[in-house]
Amino acid sequence: MCKTQQKYFYKRGLIALFIILLPLISFSQEFGFSYRVSRVLMDSTWDKNREPVVAGIIEFYKPEMDRMMQQVIGRSDVEMRSSRPESLLSNFAADALLEFGEEFSKEAVDFSLTNFGGLRAAMPKGDIRRYDIFSIFPFENYIVILDIPGTSVRRLFESFARNRVEAFSHNIQLEINKGELKDVLLDGEQIDESRVYRVVTIDFLMSGGDNVVALKDALNVEYTGILIRDAMVDKIERLTRENRSVSSSITNRVKIEL
Repeated sequence: MCKTQQKYFYKRGLIALFIILLPLISFSQEFGFSYRVSRVLMDSTWDKNREPVVAGIIEFYKPEMDRMMQQVIGRSDVEMRSSRPESLLSNFAADALLEFGEEFSKEAVDFSLTNFGGLRAAMPKGDIRRYDIFSIFPFENYIVILDIPGTSVRRLFESFARNRVEAFSHNIQLEINKGELKDVLLDGEQIDESRVYRVVTIDFLMSGGDNVVALKDALNVEYTGILIRDAMVDKIERLTRENRSVSSSITNRVKIEL
């Protein structure tokens, strides 16, 4: 588990603890009894009385799962990390997502969008194992293709300018000046607020996750039934069959003037 995940679960744990203790604190104040709270380290000492049936199931599947997770599916020339406003890893993920949508959907798609929060690890230089892709994309996020009004597309990028950008495909050029949207181009053209755009994204963002609320204006949803993780594995395996390594580049698709 990476440090970001540890911090995330630690914060969630504190929130859960607060929710549990709040009624107890109120109750104790009303009826005048005292209590003590202490931290309990959750480690292997709690495995002493393991349920034998559950342990047997894990031991049965573990060798095959380990073999699958350690399988090398491709190679990368450089280490790819994720950071805003754009990075090698986020650009690779967004562009691969666009390519998936173009191949999957019978109708044309316009651009792709995913979130930085969904990229939880770095892609290593050299061999890429299936385990690495599960580490980068640990969440069960399904790919969806949305029909979005042009007005909502503009509102999407205005929110990126005011708040924080998410990862989008190479055919978008976004310019931000002092927290305001300066310009946004799709394939070199201005956003047409009178038309409908097709966006390849994930179901987490479709529902307004990470405050990407503009996607909730979708007029239609095409459900692919494919996890973004699986689409990335397929992309890397295809590159390997073509004797190509995984690559990415910084395209300056986001320009920020402070």
